[in-house]
Amino acid sequence: MASPPSIALTLVRTRDRIGGVRIHGCRSRLDPRELTGIPIVFVHGLGVSVSYLEPTMRRLAGEFLVAGLDFPGFGRSGSPRRTLNVAQLADCLAAWMDVQQIDAAVLVGNSFGCQISVELATRTPARVRGLVMSAPTMDPAHRTVFGQLFRVIADIPKEPIRLAWHVAIDYLRAGPLRLFQTLKLALADHIEEKLPALAIPVLIVCGARDPVVTVGWAREATRLVGMSVPGAAGGRLVVLESAAHALPYDDPETFAPLISHFMHTLPPA
Repeated sequence: MASPPSIALTLVRTRDRIGGVRIHGCRSRLDPRELTGIPIVFVHGLGVSVSYLEPTMRRLAGEFLVAGLDFPGFGRSGSPRRTLNVAQLADCLAAWMDVQQIDAAVLVGNSFGCQISVELATRTPARVRGLVMSAPTMDPAHRTVFGQLFRVIADIPKEPIRLAWHVAIDYLRAGPLRLFQTLKLALADHIEEKLPALAIPVLIVCGARDPVVTVGWAREATRLVGMSVPGAAGGRLVVLESAAHALPYDDPETFAPLISHFMHTLPPA
């Protein structure tokens, strides 16, 4: 019997090679035949790794096949010669899903991970059954390097102190040059131009205390979802008053049930 989202289960580590680069990941420990529904693939944010998403993943691992990777150059994955842009990261995600035998999934992105998820959903819609976007970047009103750095710094006191350890290790692994280059590439990616083309169901979750992704931008992003597609499922917004930017780590007890409910409302394939 599937475990409820409140019960945290362990995950299995995966190690694969994609494009000549060693890729670290994790996924549900249970046999996929014991799980139900569509797989869920978690997509981490800028500079970090899948590790901070694992508290939420473990709470869903008894009900769904959950999986996530460290992108090349980040976390415990190997480093490519050049920093990958959003399209290349989306290609890597699709290739990793192939290796994990995941044909189509719901993508759960946090922050920059939302941009990668939207890119994959836009380019290969058959691979993505739905999107859950937690704190989707980039807010068009604050699309500058210094503006983003200021807001990320402002978010630090609002997050659990234990998260700082995860972030510090991941940032050291990535290195300042790759972090800066990836930030510039993320700023150059205009998610607001892609959201109207999404026909799939989309759930956007925003923390009212998040200085990086404001509630105003989350509302606008939700409004844009599916605008240019007749009959599109559109977007739904959930604002959590106590949350900041790193909801999957900070409050998995709240985030996991939101994802589970979204999964159960998806139309049949």
